[in-house]
Amino acid sequence: MKLECVREQLTEAVSITERIAKRHPTLPILNYLLLSVKNNSLVIRSTNLELGIEATIPVKATSEGIVAVPAEILLNTLINTYNTSVSLEVKGNTFSLKTPTSETLITTVSPDDFPTLPTITTKPLRFNEGDFLKGIKSVWYSASLSTVKPELGSVYVYPEGNKLVFVATDSFRLAERIIPTKQPYEFKPFLLPVRAVPEVLRVLERTRGDMTVRVGEHQISFIFNDLYLTSRTVEGTFPDYRQIIPKEKATEVVLLKQDLLLIFKKAMVFSGKFNQVGITVYPKKKQFIISAKSDIGETTDTVTAAIMGEDVTINFNLKYLTDCFQAITGDSVSLTFNGSGKPMVIRDVSDTSFLYLVMPMNR
Repeated sequence: MKLECVREQLTEAVSITERIAKRHPTLPILNYLLLSVKNNSLVIRSTNLELGIEATIPVKATSEGIVAVPAEILLNTLINTYNTSVSLEVKGNTFSLKTPTSETLITTVSPDDFPTLPTITTKPLRFNEGDFLKGIKSVWYSASLSTVKPELGSVYVYPEGNKLVFVATDSFRLAERIIPTKQPYEFKPFLLPVRAVPEVLRVLERTRGDMTVRVGEHQISFIFNDLYLTSRTVEGTFPDYRQIIPKEKATEVVLLKQDLLLIFKKAMVFSGKFNQVGITVYPKKKQFIISAKSDIGETTDTVTAAIMGEDVTINFNLKYLTDCFQAITGDSVSLTFNGSGKPMVIRDVSDTSFLYLVMPMNR
């Protein structure tokens, strides 16, 4: 293998793929990047057996080949190399990275044991990258971090006519985002594991336009111009969550998002080890009260809001309440209640495509 390429392009490709390469006690090859050169293209691959990624950049190759190079060492070398172009060459088990002013030699290993990435042959689906990114980011924080119920540690994605629906829940709260599409989609609903989401988001955030998605039996792939990302999907059945979303409301409060967030931030200081905050609504008095109390003290705020319905007093985990605001872009939010002991629903007043449901605390 011998080639020349632009250092900036190579550094970006290695940076994207290096994050997936992790230390593995029984499979040390997973600490490496697989570099292969063919037809003046350099393909850089990494995998942790659950996620896999390939990045492709154009190069000027004088000979083709394949090599496995330590991921972290290669990235650190490139980050601290300042020339515009670099030359790469493999001689025996040594990988050479040259610039006009420097040369770095890195010991390689045999690429024979490097895992292949799965190829999914199902019907390709064209999605807008921005829509998919918005759907995932709106809900993934609500997924469970526990591995006891893998289906709850996932983002559930399914088609519904001319809409894509993204849902996540840990059984204490639930987030749903509905994305309108220009055309109806037909594909098998899938569960994307939450541990794969950060890398999927990172790739989506660096791209623009459309992408190709293929949904297989146990795998999903995302294909861009210069990137191929694949992930395992979770086996299991997502709960029938629609049955727990209240169809009616006994009490509704509409107020400015920033006013609510400011009070929540203060309440967090006094919410104690259980992050408990109390909400009391008196529609006749037009009072919406937020309070928190712990060993260090207590705080109470009455917020200006539009209120209708019945009186209600209820406690929530404050962290769960604040998590959803990253998905709300409007100026005002709606909080609806159906009495004590029942879930609260938070919506963006200006965008009904997002719904967030929070279960109350018992104590």
